Amino acid sequence: MSRSERLTFTAVAALSLAFRALAFFHYRFDSDEPQHLHVAWGWTAGLLQYRDVFDNHAPLFHILTAPLLALAGERPTVLFFMRLPMIALWAIVLGATYVIAKRLYDARIAAWATLLLAVLPPFFLKSLEYRTDNLWNAFWMLAVVALIAQRFALAGLLLGLAMATSMKTSLLIVTLLLAALITRTLTRRWLLLLTAAIPPALVAAYFWWRGAWPSLVYCVVTFNRSVGGAWWPRLLWVPAMIAIVIFGRRRPFWQVATAVFFVTLFSFWVLITPRDVLPFLPFVSIFAAAMLRQRTAIVAAVCLALIAYYAGGFRNRTREYTTMMDQVLRLTRPGEMLMDYKGETVFRPRPYYYIFEAIGRRSNPDVVPEAIVSAHCYVTQADGPFWTPRTRRFLVGNFLDMGRLRAAGVLVPESGTFNIAVPGEYVALTERGETRGTLDGTPYAGARRLESGAHRFEPAAPGELVAILWAPAFRRGFSPFHLQDRDF
Repeated sequence: MSRSERLTFTAVAALSLAFRALAFFHYRFDSDEPQHLHVAWGWTAGLLQYRDVFDNHAPLFHILTAPLLALAGERPTVLFFMRLPMIALWAIVLGATYVIAKRLYDARIAAWATLLLAVLPPFFLKSLEYRTDNLWNAFWMLAVVALIAQRFALAGLLLGLAMATSMKTSLLIVTLLLAALITRTLTRRWLLLLTAAIPPALVAAYFWWRGAWPSLVYCVVTFNRSVGGAWWPRLLWVPAMIAIVIFGRRRPFWQVATAVFFVTLFSFWVLITPRDVLPFLPFVSIFAAAMLRQRTAIVAAVCLALIAYYAGGFRNRTREYTTMMDQVLRLTRPGEMLMDYKGETVFRPRPYYYIFEAIGRRSNPDVVPEAIVSAHCYVTQADGPFWTPRTRRFLVGNFLDMGRLRAAGVLVPESGTFNIAVPGEYVALTERGETRGTLDGTPYAGARRLESGAHRFEPAAPGELVAILWAPAFRRGFSPFHLQDRDF
């Protein structure tokens, strides 16, 4: 590099590191992060993934990060601690990208390709998050380094670890095999496939031994296949592959593999998100840097501007989640049930097995109210679009807002007659605290157990607005008349 090019490179790299430091603490938590964390918490709580805690991902990421979660403990800011290992995985992917690019081109292109990958918005933002895709991508990139070094057994083992982290590795293996057939390379494919089978086989054997093999198959395979997508993209795969065969036979292996990956992904994947393209973004960066040469710096600068835009100008958007978690830890105790969408409250067991997200909302049995009552669950996540209409009506009618959460209870109507859905200990409150009156025909003198069904409360001061609230919530400092929405 010339002196001016080195200065430009250093400036872009320094700015990207500054952006990463800001984003680490300010970029919003994706809903997938606490979902993965809840599964990892299950391992620390002695629960078995799939059997006791629903999850539609392969298990290795949760198993490996569970010890860190146990070390961090129950705290509202736990996700910041769980983002720390993602820094190491980010560095592994960048290092592997440099090694691959230097092998394919030279050190200068390798440096710019690595920097360009670091500032590509999908990679920059997703590599921050606590998610399986980052470990998956790291194993994949290490496998590619091993493949380039002709270490086929090691490459296969790393691919097997990637498979134990994410079933999306199947697409990567198909990509490698198709690219090998087209370019007539990768002659030792059998060794690659043989060692790749070892980690998934060990995982399968473990869950079979624990009696959870049917649950694993349902969660990881059957559940994920339950979503149907449009059929017409699949019709484009054959002509696209024919074009790759015609024009790619004389092209380098990794260029053909990149084309095969994107064609197959967009033809067969149902829910395509930025995290699905992570494994081949390094190759996009490498080929772009080789093609753009001196203009790579301009693209990198544009990417930095896009990062600032998608990160909301680095305004702190983590407080909504940490505030909710602060309320979770104050409103509930370990072991108490808490109904959330898909594990956002992390440290509490859920009364309902299935999760509410893009796939689950279409196929889950609509029995959340029954599950809440049966499990004696007194706290739920606040109302939102993920609930079914039936569940939303149940929560609005039988739970009171506490801030970011709801607690079991109702506002007493003017008639004085109200219904309790979840049997338990309740108190009668006004905005000033506990009130006086008559509950079910006897003087109210403090917390009382109420069974499911109709009850009646007559306040001592007629016309006073009274709430019947789950007693532990009141003892722990919560009231529907004083919502606790302060930022944590």
